[in-house]
Amino acid sequence: MKNDSFTQLMENIYAAGDKMDSYAAVPREYGTDDLLYMTEVHLLDRIGNTDRANITQLANEIGKTKGAIAQTVDKLEAKGLLRKEPDPTDVRRKILLLTDTGKTVFEAHRAKDQKAFERFKERLPEYTEEDFQKCADIIAKIFKL
Repeated sequence: MKNDSFTQLMENIYAAGDKMDSYAAVPREYGTDDLLYMTEVHLLDRIGNTDRANITQLANEIGKTKGAIAQTVDKLEAKGLLRKEPDPTDVRRKILLLTDTGKTVFEAHRAKDQKAFERFKERLPEYTEEDFQKCADIIAKIFKL
């Protein structure tokens, strides 16, 4: 395979994925005494940003099985970070809501992400918003996001 720009892009994406996997494997604190993995925090983030979130909807949006989402939801519920309430429009479904502690994690995660994103963007002063959008579009198409 020749070493063209697209190949370099793909190699960089894979290398970034490896770094993300390493980062995701270490639990961290997010404003509470709980140690949480990135997948748990990102699920709380998704719930905090979704009106009337439920397991099926989250599984479809994230691209994981309902079982995997349900397992993580149960862990987060046991930690007191979210609660399930009956959906008044569908008795078979439960709505997922952040508890006050879950909201603390949600806000701490948002603050950490914002700080990290600002740090990353400072490394890229020569790139425009259009460049970032093009890159986001390319990655979304490659991975069907």
